[in-house]
Amino acid sequence: MAVSAWGQKPPLLPEKDVVALANELSGETAKRNLEGIARFHRQRGSRGFHEAAELVAERLRTYGLSNVAILQFPVDGKIFYGTQRSRPAWDAESAELREGSFDSVTCVKVPVKVDPKADEKTKKAAKWLDQECTGPVSFDKLLASFAAEPIVLAEDSESADVTADLLDVGAGTKESDYAGKDVKGKIVLVSAQPGAVQDLAVGKFGAVGIVSYAQNQKTAWWGEDENLIRWGHLETFSPNKTFAFMVSLRTARAMKERLAKGERVKLHAVVKAGQLPGNYEVVTATIPGADPNPNDLGLPLKDEEIAFSCHLDHQRPGANDNASGCVTILEVARTLQKLISEGKLARPARTIRFIFPPEIEGTLALMNTEIGKYHLLVPNANGRLEFKSSDPMHNDPLYMDDRPPLHDRIKAVVHMDMVGGAWRRRRCST
Repeated sequence: MAVSAWGQKPPLLPEKDVVALANELSGETAKRNLEGIARFHRQRGSRGFHEAAELVAERLRTYGLSNVAILQFPVDGKIFYGTQRSRPAWDAESAELREGSFDSVTCVKVPVKVDPKADEKTKKAAKWLDQECTGPVSFDKLLASFAAEPIVLAEDSESADVTADLLDVGAGTKESDYAGKDVKGKIVLVSAQPGAVQDLAVGKFGAVGIVSYAQNQKTAWWGEDENLIRWGHLETFSPNKTFAFMVSLRTARAMKERLAKGERVKLHAVVKAGQLPGNYEVVTATIPGADPNPNDLGLPLKDEEIAFSCHLDHQRPGANDNASGCVTILEVARTLQKLISEGKLARPARTIRFIFPPEIEGTLALMNTEIGKYHLLVPNANGRLEFKSSDPMHNDPLYMDDRPPLHDRIKAVVHMDMVGGAWRRRRCST
């Protein structure tokens, strides 16, 4: 029996449409937009993410798209979107990790203290073992700076001003890693992600901070590069709040060698960062559909939607993961809108929606929200941005008129993520 194909066969578009698209799509425009987004440290609920969202929204408005808005979904650690508990916003103002120098410190030996009532033999046996040291420890060697390289500060770090010795505890994920070691009051050096060790190191053994040299997960782009610094994170909901710095494998190896020789490594960490009530922000815009004919439910076909999505959040620069995906769909939006406006392409039957959320969390909030549970940042009559409560009577881009919820209207999704790397490359750094 012959089997008929339900889908279209190439070419999916008339040749003139393919030519028009090829002539208009611009890699240079996409690259310029990528350079803009990659300037921001785009953590959830942060100022950097908001600035990136504003940049994307401004571009969408300039390109002539409809219903451009930044949607804000409140997050406080208590609100759930679908089955996922929202994580509070997190932001950082500054952070530095410095190593102390003992060049200005003078140490002299002092005798071991003995009981004055001890016999003469015991007194004569007293040895000069201890040291008394005077003079300042200078912390001139900069190991990590949030201002220069934001990725050095692990996400969900809390404010601190700590001076402490560094202690190597290996991976730091098992109690045996701490056996026989005086951890209390120390900063621990670990090979695992900070979030995997904080409850043991800080909560159980009393460490005051973490330095991690966790390496990239073993994936298609895996490859050891001792100069790279991997993104790190603490556990959002852990009761054992602390800070963590990420360092390169090269830096960590040098520290481990010195500690193994018995050398003292003293660090000074200053962090201004923390969680706060805030919002997931999602940028969205549409190219409205044109087909008024009813679908199977009797609703106009133009109210159905095809979504193009990416995730806008990432540490700076985050060029490939995932500014690349976001500027790709931004260029798709620009190209389609321009060609439709010029009459070179027909308006689509269904609405095309472009979505720029925080990864996973923003999408869940977008798909599980209700009227009145979020706010919109949209231009007013004077063109200035202002917040409005979600309301179908106020030109809400998700629920205006009496259309079904967004998750029922979207019929297909094209998601772009990490499209900037050649598939043959074994390494990927962002």
